[in-house]
Amino acid sequence: MIATLRHRLTIAIAVLSLWGIGCSPDRPTEKAAIVPAVDVSRPIAPVKAPIVFRSQVLPFTYFRGDSGNAWPVEPTGGGVGMIDFDGDGDLDLFFAQGIQLPVGKVAAKDSPADVLLRNDGGGRFVDISTQVGLTSKGYGQGVTVADYDGDGDSDVYVTRYDKNTLWRNDGGTFTDVTEKAGVAPAVWSLGAAFFDSDNDGDLDLFVAAYFGFDPNDAPYDRDPATGAANYAMPSRFGGQSDVLYRNNGDGTFTDISKAAGIVDNLRGMGVLAADMDGDGRVDILVANDAQNNSLWRNKGDGTFENIAETLGLAVNARGLSEANMGIAHGDTDGDGLPDVMISHFYNEHHTLWRPKSIGDLGWLYQDQTAEAGLAIDSRPLTGWGAAFADFDHDGQLDLIVTNGHIRKEATQVYTYANPPILWHNRGGRFANVTPSAGPYFQSLQQGRGLAVGDLDGDGDLDAVIVHHHAPSVVLWNESPSTGHYLRVRLRGIGKNRDAIGARVTAHIGDINLVRTIDGGGSYLSSHEPTIHFGLGTATKVDTLEVRWPRGSTASRADVPADSLIEWVEQR
Repeated sequence: MIATLRHRLTIAIAVLSLWGIGCSPDRPTEKAAIVPAVDVSRPIAPVKAPIVFRSQVLPFTYFRGDSGNAWPVEPTGGGVGMIDFDGDGDLDLFFAQGIQLPVGKVAAKDSPADVLLRNDGGGRFVDISTQVGLTSKGYGQGVTVADYDGDGDSDVYVTRYDKNTLWRNDGGTFTDVTEKAGVAPAVWSLGAAFFDSDNDGDLDLFVAAYFGFDPNDAPYDRDPATGAANYAMPSRFGGQSDVLYRNNGDGTFTDISKAAGIVDNLRGMGVLAADMDGDGRVDILVANDAQNNSLWRNKGDGTFENIAETLGLAVNARGLSEANMGIAHGDTDGDGLPDVMISHFYNEHHTLWRPKSIGDLGWLYQDQTAEAGLAIDSRPLTGWGAAFADFDHDGQLDLIVTNGHIRKEATQVYTYANPPILWHNRGGRFANVTPSAGPYFQSLQQGRGLAVGDLDGDGDLDAVIVHHHAPSVVLWNESPSTGHYLRVRLRGIGKNRDAIGARVTAHIGDINLVRTIDGGGSYLSSHEPTIHFGLGTATKVDTLEVRWPRGSTASRADVPADSLIEWVEQR
């Protein structure tokens, strides 16, 4: 089947090339300009005010626990998850925390634990980790938030270098249920995503494995000038197999990776669970480090097949594998089809793929990084966490990426720490507005995890970034004269209460804005799951439509702007 589909898409590519929109890596200037299917800037009226953030230091610093021998694990963590753990309506912050290396050198009772910061409003975040039952569980990397057991409160899965942890939320306190649940793969894990893989109504779990290494062989590289231990490039190491766990509905999971056809040995980092081919089923995109990306197509019969090469997401327009790390997902050109941006290593660039509908053949992705204006500015940077978000409410998704090298690079523009970068979406093409985005964007950081959500309830989107060697920060959105907005909080029936896999469309005149609720995304971090629309000058949404994860649809008319609506799926 996959060979037949590849042949049909090859023919489609040839047809597209005749139309003048095919990819030519050696002649990028000859590619056709982007023409959005819907000109979202016309009736919504773009907001011309700059995007401005104010940074606030948080009482959390990620602890790398450096071994002294440059273990590969040290530069890779950590993540943050936005979670309303106590149901009070405020987004709290959950951070994965590292421990001293080697594992076991310091007793667990004396080692740092994962951290929960309660949002007390007014910019006050309080560390209540001990009160809610968090204890040291090992070397933390990523945070994935979802209500996996459907009991009404959000749980947390933390990926680790040694053994992952499933923290079950029991009404505001956390219990380690990893052993009972059976979700501790024997691999170094980074990205993860909850989603309903088999359409049975509950949330399954996908975990990306990175690579294995023998600590006794470290350091794997040394600085040629000083002889000091240095971090080796990932291509030095062989990958490991990703894992798919089926939710058994009773608090336990079963590893079904082989039966589902998910068998590889790649270096997985970021993970996104979303409908990537337009067939209504949730697929799995894995950003593999210095290897081809994987796109595990959900065949609807309990099995998956990797069609990243067929659909155009495996490599960039030049046919090259890149150091794929964090993933952003959303419709940036107004055609109703969500795009993919993956952050990369320096001297590459953060790469944007946009899908085109090829009739009954599905979607075909094209690398449109240069056309979108993203290529040059990101080449000196090593990117990690990333998000598409409408920060100024003009109806178009902007892009934020946090950056930082893994080791000192004397020949680079930025030798170690990097600036974050912010692009403003101007009709499908992005403008670098980093210089005007606030003092934080003029600083050099070692950024890693990044999550986006409305932390102060004022309707616009804020961000949280995890740093190495410095405290994490909140970036409060203080953009002046923003337009109107609409926030939509979905509640699914059954055990997928987070409605992961849902698609929401806002119709405003002849404009259609599409947003999705995904599993995973960014780099080792979890965004707020609430849907957010920027509406510009529009004071209402004419029609709001939702396609629920299991395929049913519903709509509402004349939804007022500047509001948060709770929408519960009907049986």
